[in-house]
Amino acid sequence: MTCEFIVMDRQLDAPRGPTPGGKLVYCDLKGGSSMIGAPAPSLKLVLDGDERYEIDGRTIAVRPGEFLYLDAGSHCVGTNRGDMKGICLLLPTSLGAGEAGRAWGHDPVLGRALVLSTKASAMGRTLLDYGRRIAADLMQGPRLAQELIARVEIAIAEPLAESRAAMDGVRAAKLSTRRELYRRLERARAFLHAHDDRNVTLGEMAAIAGLSQFHLARYFKHAFDESPISYHRALRLKRAAALLAEGCSVAEAAEATGYSDPVALSHAFRRKYGAPPQSWTHQRLAS
Repeated sequence: MTCEFIVMDRQLDAPRGPTPGGKLVYCDLKGGSSMIGAPAPSLKLVLDGDERYEIDGRTIAVRPGEFLYLDAGSHCVGTNRGDMKGICLLLPTSLGAGEAGRAWGHDPVLGRALVLSTKASAMGRTLLDYGRRIAADLMQGPRLAQELIARVEIAIAEPLAESRAAMDGVRAAKLSTRRELYRRLERARAFLHAHDDRNVTLGEMAAIAGLSQFHLARYFKHAFDESPISYHRALRLKRAAALLAEGCSVAEAAEATGYSDPVALSHAFRRKYGAPPQSWTHQRLAS
C-alpha cells in the first residue's frame, strides 16, 4: 500500500479517517487546537514551536527536537500556542491490532503516550533528518513518506524496547512515578546527546531533569546501567572516534569534543578502546 502525503496548514475540527497504508502529514500551523484521531500508532515530531496533547486525561508537552509516540486508542487534542512546524507519521492501520500491534505498543508499562528525544536513538535521528528534508522541499514529501514508513516500521522497536527496559530499571513502586521519572531522565539524556562537544556537569543535568543531583545520578544509573558522567564520556569518545575515522587529527578531535588537549583525549581514548587514537585509526584503515 502507498503512504499518503499531505500538507496541513489549518487546524482540524474533526479527526480524519483511518489510513490503511499510512500517512505522513507536514504541519505548518498557526496557534490553535486540532482533534486528532488515533486508529493506529503514530509519531509526532516538533521541528519548531511546541505542541501540547490532551491524551486520556493527561497533558503531554512536546518540544522542538522531541517526538511523541502515540499508541492507537481514543481521539486526542493537539494544541500549539503559536506557530508550529513538524511532521505527523500515522502508521498503517494494520499495525494497530494483533501480534504486530503488540510488538509496537499496547504496553501497560510504557503507557499509551511516550515523549522521546530525536538525539538518543538511531530512529529518532532518522525521523528528524526526514522531517528537516521534507520541510526544506515539500515536493519530496510523497517519496520521502514511503521511505520513512518503511524505515520506521523496523526501527521503532529499538527506542520502545529501550524505554521499557529503562522504566523497569527505575525502582519505583508506582507505575505513574516510574513514567514521570523516565520522562525527566530522558530530557537529561537528550541534553547529554546535544552537548557531546564539551563536559557537562551533574548540576546542569539535574536542572534539566528537575531532580536533585543525588536522585538524578541514582535513577540514571538504574535506568541506563551507567552513571551520567560515564554515559556522556562514551558519547564524546564515540564522536571523537567518528571524527578520527573521517580524517581529523587528534588535536581537532580533542577540540571538537571538549577535551583540554590531545593528551587528555588520548588517555581517555585508550581506556575506552584499548589503543591510542593514532593506533586505532591505523587499525581501522588497515581493516
